[in-house]
Amino acid sequence: MPRFESQIGSLRWIVTLAALTAIVALSIDMSLPAQPTLARTFGVSADTTQLTLSLFLIAFAFAQIFVGYLSDAIGRKPVMLGGLTLFTLAGIACAASPSIEVLLVCRVVQGLGAAASPVVARAMIRDTQPPREAARLLSTLLAALALAPMIAPTIGSALLHVASWRAIFATLAGCGAVLAVFAHLTLRETLAIDRRNPATLGGFFRGFSTFFATPGTRLPIMISCASFAGQFSYIAVSPFVLMEGYDVSESGYGIYFGMTALALMLGSLTGGRMLRAGRSPGAMLVIGATILLFGGILVSIGTHVEALGIAGFIGPMVIYFFGTGIVSPSATAMAMEPTPQLAGTASSAIGALTMISGALAGYATARIGGSSATTFALVVTTMGAVAFALAWLAAAVRRRRALASAAMLP
Repeated sequence: MPRFESQIGSLRWIVTLAALTAIVALSIDMSLPAQPTLARTFGVSADTTQLTLSLFLIAFAFAQIFVGYLSDAIGRKPVMLGGLTLFTLAGIACAASPSIEVLLVCRVVQGLGAAASPVVARAMIRDTQPPREAARLLSTLLAALALAPMIAPTIGSALLHVASWRAIFATLAGCGAVLAVFAHLTLRETLAIDRRNPATLGGFFRGFSTFFATPGTRLPIMISCASFAGQFSYIAVSPFVLMEGYDVSESGYGIYFGMTALALMLGSLTGGRMLRAGRSPGAMLVIGATILLFGGILVSIGTHVEALGIAGFIGPMVIYFFGTGIVSPSATAMAMEPTPQLAGTASSAIGALTMISGALAGYATARIGGSSATTFALVVTTMGAVAFALAWLAAAVRRRRALASAAMLP
């Protein structure tokens, strides 16, 4: 093993993958405090500045469709390093943008570059780990990833205070460059040459067709999409709801946002511990989705009771994010389990659909409700209810398949 490479499955290996995945959270959350500033600077509406988030996510989702398949064909590391290089260059361009139109275009390019890291990280885990261990490691990954939302808005607020919004994107570019070097030195390739699929147009479509046609892949993806739609609605509108609706300062916003990120981390750690104790990923979906629904109902109540103030908004969202931390890793592991030969393609499909659902939900929430906490609460409650219903449906399907398999035994 070369001197700087990490042992697969080691703490250093997991931390490296978490850091690479966190580049996406940094790209979104570090710029959140600057949303009102961008609106004032460029003289545009809140839903226009929100496009710096939604277009980033849409590009991120779109690119994932291709980078996962490409990593199945040429290997994981080249795709990851290429994406980080594009991300770095786009960050520099964002920092130099003279208008909101140029900034939006640069954010699209930045989203394209950001797509490679999380897709490849999930594929590397699936390449090397059995299903239950993959779910546990994904829980650990998400817990580490949650550190980024806890600190990113605070960093963004500080940069905004001492410099300008441009410093935020320059910092992101620097992070991309550092991570590219670090990944090159420490990560080894996990996809052997004899396991790679030839890169052809027909193979691309066959890969996705095979993945979606395989039993056990679709319901977990739908649950993940519903959970993330509620989560990203909060990410997208929380600057306006908290800073304009509840009169929270820029520094105070970072604290409140960090509370939900901490809940996400604690949910992930709790989920990982329950998996180690013998709970199945399927059971974790039901438990997590129940918590999502509970949080959604509470935020709908809390935002309608004026006497509760900001506590009626933040408290339920902490519960919702805790449930997301339990749901997401198990949903991802369950969706990838049936097609180990297509780990990159499966990772692409999961990431793309999840991010598209989040981007659409975030934009629609900002467009319809703006800084309205009650409109946002309706979206979160609906997504929690959808995840809850799908989780119980998935449990019923698993029980039916188990009974059918038992009946076939002699």
